[in-house]
Amino acid sequence: MTNDENDIAELLRRHVQTLRQQLGKASGLEGEPDDGSDATLLIESLAGLPSDVSMQRFEESGRALAHQGGRLEMRLQGIRVWSCALADVLGEQFATNPATYARALRSLFEITTQATVAISRGWRDAQLEQSDNEAERARRGMTRMQALQRINSAANSTLDLDQTLATTALAVAEEMDADLCSIYLFDEVTRELALRATNGPRNVSHHALALGTGYTGYVAEHGRPLLLRDALSDGRFAGEAQAYETPYAGLLSVPIIFFTAEKLQGVISVQTREPHLFTDDELSFLEIVAGQIAMSIENGRIYAQTDEELRRRVHQLNMLYRVSTLVASTLVFENVLHTIVAQAVQLSGADRSVLFELDPANKKLSTVATHGFEQLETARAEVPVGQCCVGRVVQSGTSSLKLDCMRTDEGCFLYGHPEAIEDQHAVLCVPLTARQGPVGSLCIFSSQRYMLNDHQLQLVTTFANVAAIAMENARLFEQTREGLRIKETLLSEMHHRVKNNLTQISSILNMRRRRSQNPEVQQVLLESVERIQGIAATHDLLSTNQLGVARIDEIARKIAMIVQANLVPPQMTIRFHVGTVPYYLPTEEATTLAIVFNELIANAIEHGFEGRERGEIRMSAARESDRLVVRVADDGAGLPADTSRATEGLGLQLVRGLVETGLRGTFTLSQSTGDPDIGERTDGATDPVLAAVSPSREKFAAVAERSWAIAEFSIAATLLDTVEPASASSRQIDAGNR
Repeated sequence: MTNDENDIAELLRRHVQTLRQQLGKASGLEGEPDDGSDATLLIESLAGLPSDVSMQRFEESGRALAHQGGRLEMRLQGIRVWSCALADVLGEQFATNPATYARALRSLFEITTQATVAISRGWRDAQLEQSDNEAERARRGMTRMQALQRINSAANSTLDLDQTLATTALAVAEEMDADLCSIYLFDEVTRELALRATNGPRNVSHHALALGTGYTGYVAEHGRPLLLRDALSDGRFAGEAQAYETPYAGLLSVPIIFFTAEKLQGVISVQTREPHLFTDDELSFLEIVAGQIAMSIENGRIYAQTDEELRRRVHQLNMLYRVSTLVASTLVFENVLHTIVAQAVQLSGADRSVLFELDPANKKLSTVATHGFEQLETARAEVPVGQCCVGRVVQSGTSSLKLDCMRTDEGCFLYGHPEAIEDQHAVLCVPLTARQGPVGSLCIFSSQRYMLNDHQLQLVTTFANVAAIAMENARLFEQTREGLRIKETLLSEMHHRVKNNLTQISSILNMRRRRSQNPEVQQVLLESVERIQGIAATHDLLSTNQLGVARIDEIARKIAMIVQANLVPPQMTIRFHVGTVPYYLPTEEATTLAIVFNELIANAIEHGFEGRERGEIRMSAARESDRLVVRVADDGAGLPADTSRATEGLGLQLVRGLVETGLRGTFTLSQSTGDPDIGERTDGATDPVLAAVSPSREKFAAVAERSWAIAEFSIAATLLDTVEPASASSRQIDAGNR
């Protein structure tokens, strides 16, 4: 410090108190600045406080600011405010001595600059330390999480407790940088702590410790952790600490307690050869490990105690599954009833059983099946609801388990019939309840004098619920089957009558056609007769099939036979090949399809084979993702050059309209040379739905050498009913001279 600075410092030392008071007023404070504040440090620095001391204090102020989470810029702004206020105070003090004021002001600004640097440096260093500490805590937390995962994985992967404890001891020692980790378990019978796992040498002389002996026994007895920097210097615990070849000084020992039941399980300890004081974080980590060990020990104990019970229950559940599956395996009502009573005896281990069905109208239960009572008419009875165990369980909806009630309850259906009761004692009655309410009750009789436990009772109750559903399903099945028979009969009769009416209309039109002298009228009537006969043939198919559906290839064959009978001249031979199409259509769509087939075949005969003596018509189909594509091909004269002219006729216009509206598909005409059948492709693959093959193809020219006129239309897949595919062979219909 220069002479000038010493002089200024000497002057300021005489006025420190005045400077503090005036600085407080200048800054708007009610009193003086606090001791140790930045304002006080500035005054003390001006008054001669050594620079290294003052700067160290400013640096500590910056470090404290960082630890408190304060903002550096606010602190630096405060330094500037105090400095300016102090400059004003100095101006007042040295108003009569401008030279001294200038020197004091220069010193103030130098100290302010140094203070700013010191505070910033302290704040920065503290921030770096905090960052390093946080990184270290994060790393330590990650490694401890990994250690806990190792311990948890070992506990979950095996029921071998010793293996889990050995893995735990090794993981804890590695994580805590300890030289030794030992785990003792408490034996409730001997009241001793036995060494079960360690990552290092075993303490042979202290393999078993009584409560209160050594630090292990102390922790177990008091139930709280023990931390010692040097266990060797503590007379209470030096004996156990020196029991190893290499004594261990640093000690952290934690009790293993299953806190749910406040039950001591053992003690886990970590030790170091050199004196060492473990931290609170390390204590928390070891307590978490102790909690995991306690859970593993308790889980192992529970598993050992319940293993046999679980196996027994699994066996019972398997039996319940088998008998329930057997009961539900049939829909024949009588078979269901007899299966229920037989399987109820097998499941419960009883001797006899009786099944009652409820009549809701009369509020009575009647015997419908028995097991063990087959030769006894007294077991076949009617019981009112609310009477006997049989009726009471239906009324209450809860099971009943009693001993010898059939000998004491006058309302029992077996009361007064010793030949039926014989040596039976225990009676379990269970209500049978389905979706619509009670359907009956099941009574099981046993010669044993014992009561079923809750689990066994639940098994029988569950079986009774399955039995009730099986009974209800069997009844519904019978009712549905009877309803289907009636519906099929009505539908068949309806289609038969429609077919007869259409046949009569066809006969009337035929009669009118024969009497007409006008060829055009005859042709129109003939086409109408064909269409009506096709519809009649479809209804004939619908009357013979189930639920009013007709198979597509059968419709095609029927229409082919009708058309060839009406339109094929005697001198012409037309061969029809109809592939297998294993799909059904309902009534309305089947009728539409019959008209489409009729128009396409009639169009082929009328226009394709005019002036010819023989020809061939092939009908095939293939299933695509969302539709069935049907193709009608003929080897006649082919389509005209202008294909659009072919679709102008009334028949093809009718076909297009029916396909688009009735079958939800599309219709196209084309000419092709080669095999016209859908399903036989040029790549060698065969469509699984249809492959039409003619058994006498060698009698004609090769199919692939002819030219074919092809009418192709589609049917929406949503209209189809699928059945098992039949053999992929064609039926052949020959028409010749008659």
